[in-house]
Amino acid sequence: MLEASLVKELSRYRTLPDKLRFLGVRIRQKNTQVERFSVALYQPTTDKVRTFFTTSPTQEAISHYDFPLVEAWSLRQIALQRHPRVINDLTQLVPPQQTGKVNPHTQKLVEQGWRASFTSPLLCGDELMGFVFFNSHTAYTFRGDLLYELELYSQLIAQLIYQDHAAIRTLTAAVRSTMALCAGRDPETGGHLERMAQYAQLIAANLEPKWTFSDRQIQHMLLFAPLHDLGKLAVPDRILLKKGKLTQEEFREMQNHTTRGIELLDNVVRTHGLENLPDVQMLKNIVLYHHEKMDGSGYPQGLSGEMIPIEARIIAVADVFDALTSERPYKKPWPVSVALEELQRIAGQHLDADCVDALLSQQRQVESILEQLQSDVVEA
Repeated sequence: MLEASLVKELSRYRTLPDKLRFLGVRIRQKNTQVERFSVALYQPTTDKVRTFFTTSPTQEAISHYDFPLVEAWSLRQIALQRHPRVINDLTQLVPPQQTGKVNPHTQKLVEQGWRASFTSPLLCGDELMGFVFFNSHTAYTFRGDLLYELELYSQLIAQLIYQDHAAIRTLTAAVRSTMALCAGRDPETGGHLERMAQYAQLIAANLEPKWTFSDRQIQHMLLFAPLHDLGKLAVPDRILLKKGKLTQEEFREMQNHTTRGIELLDNVVRTHGLENLPDVQMLKNIVLYHHEKMDGSGYPQGLSGEMIPIEARIIAVADVFDALTSERPYKKPWPVSVALEELQRIAGQHLDADCVDALLSQQRQVESILEQLQSDVVEA
C-alpha cells in the first residue's frame, strides 16, 4: 500500500523529472528487484509511442525512440484492454535462432540483462497517455502483492504526468485559441505548422553529441514549434495579406512580430498563472529569436552564432525547409533533395550547420513526414 506521506514528499520536488526520479528511488528501496521504470507517451494524432523518461543511467537508457502503436501488437492489446502485462522471462521472447527477427526494443532489454517486465497503461479517465515499464534483472519478479502495488504507482505516475502536461496544454491551447481567432489572416496553413513541428522534433532528437535534449524537451518542442509566429496576430492585414513586395517600412513593421509575440505570450502566461512553468523559456526563445541568423543579419536583436538559443535555431531550419518544400502561390514545391541542398548552401550564414546536418541525416524520415501529412490533407 502506498503511504499517505508519499504525496507530501513529492511536493518537495518542483519538476516532473525530479518527482519521477524520487519515485524510482522509493520503489527500489521498498522492492530492491524492481530496479528501474521508464515512461513512453502516446501521441494520438500520429499514433506514435515515444520515449519520455527513464530512471536508467544514460548508457542504458532507450531514448529518442518512437514507433507506431499499430505496429506494436502487445502494447496495442494493453491499450485496448486497459490492463497491465507481465512478462516474467524476457529471454523466452528472444530465442537464439530468432535473433534479429524480434522486437528490437525487447532484444535490447535482454542484451542489457533485463529479465522481467511489468507494463501498465497510463490512464487519466478514458484518455490513454502512454505506458510505464517496470524492469528487473531477476526473472519472475513481478508476482503477488507487488503487482497491485505497481498498479497504484502507475496511477500516481499517470497523475503526475497529467498535471505536468495540463499546464503545458493550458499554455499551448490558450495561444492556439488566440491564433485560431485570426486563422484566416495568415496564408500559412495548419499543414505547414504541423510539418515544421515534426521536423523540429526530428532535428532536436538528432543533435547529439553536441546538444542533448531530454525526451520531455523534445516533446515540448513538438508542441511549441507551431506557436513561433504568434506575433503575426499583431501585424496589420494590409501588410500580412499584401500580395506584392513589402516596402522597407512595411518590412520593418512585419519584423516587429517577434517582439509583439513575446508581449502576447507574456500576457497569456500571466493570465493563466504559468510564470513558474519550467519550459516556458523555451517557448519564449522560439517566439522571439526564430528569425535571427547565424551571421548576425537577422532580427530582432541581430544575434549571431551560439548567442542564438538552440531551440530558435532548430525552428529556423524546420521553418525554411518546409517553406521550400511547400507549394505557394508564387512557386511550386521543391523536391526534398533540392531543398536539403539549399539548406546546406546557407548553413553557417543563415542557418545553424549542426541543425541542418541533423535534418540531412534523417532524409528518409523527412520524406515520410512530408508524404504522410500531404496525404492527410488530400484525404481531408
